[in-house]
Amino acid sequence: MGVRRARAFAPAHITGFFVPYRVDDPLRSGSYGAGIAVDLGAHADVEMDDSGEIRVSMPFGRADVTERAVKLALRETGSNMGVRADLALQLPIGQGFGMSGAGTLAVTMALAELLGKSGEDALRWAHTAEIVSGTGLSDVIGSYYGGLVIRKKPGLPPYGEIERMEADAEIRCMIIGEPISTKEFLASADESAIRKAGMASLKRLEEKPSLKTFMIESRRFAESLDLSPELLRRIPEGFHGSQVMLGNSIFFTDLRNSTAVKLVKGPEAPPNSLRCSPDNLGARIIG
Repeated sequence: MGVRRARAFAPAHITGFFVPYRVDDPLRSGSYGAGIAVDLGAHADVEMDDSGEIRVSMPFGRADVTERAVKLALRETGSNMGVRADLALQLPIGQGFGMSGAGTLAVTMALAELLGKSGEDALRWAHTAEIVSGTGLSDVIGSYYGGLVIRKKPGLPPYGEIERMEADAEIRCMIIGEPISTKEFLASADESAIRKAGMASLKRLEEKPSLKTFMIESRRFAESLDLSPELLRRIPEGFHGSQVMLGNSIFFTDLRNSTAVKLVKGPEAPPNSLRCSPDNLGARIIG
């Protein structure tokens, strides 16, 4: 059969607030909440060959989740082909940018292309692997659709329900401290407090869906749980922003969208902050 190749990109996803929802069925599991996809993310080069081996190479972190998704895809399609995936990640794992999910989704998008399957299949493989592994709740959903995604009901469609809108504003990110384990955080978190704060923020965002409301509610969520007040103090004056969930990192934006306002000099962002933009396209094949 020879070697076949495909390349894909999946954007990073910044969660502003969330409420975990876990049941036995991974397709119904996930979270309520909201997040935004950005144009930094994961690039995957995937090859299929006759070796029968699965090899996932990534610059940092472990490849267990991605390998689980690949095995799921091969088992479901009845393929005994070998898969080699090389990942390039533009943001670190463990800082709340959904990079584990983005890397897995980029690989499954390319794999679906090679197997003649759909993007929805790729999303299902990646989401299932993340849920079963306990490393994510809904990041791959935001990464797949792109833009600002409001998760009104948890899980994948038709169980899950989202509202998606495009966003246009420069976003800055800063990594402040060491990575946080999502799995360990969720195991020890006060879920009743998270649920109360998260559902309140979700309701307000649904009533007035916009990037500004998302930023305000993300900050409100972080403040109400008192997760890392020292991180919130690092957001520069004049910006809307919050802690990236879940990481020792922050994200913020100016939010001044009119041409007249943009002519006025705005607040200064720290020179060591990462500049990115909303990714409104979502996960996609790039070659």
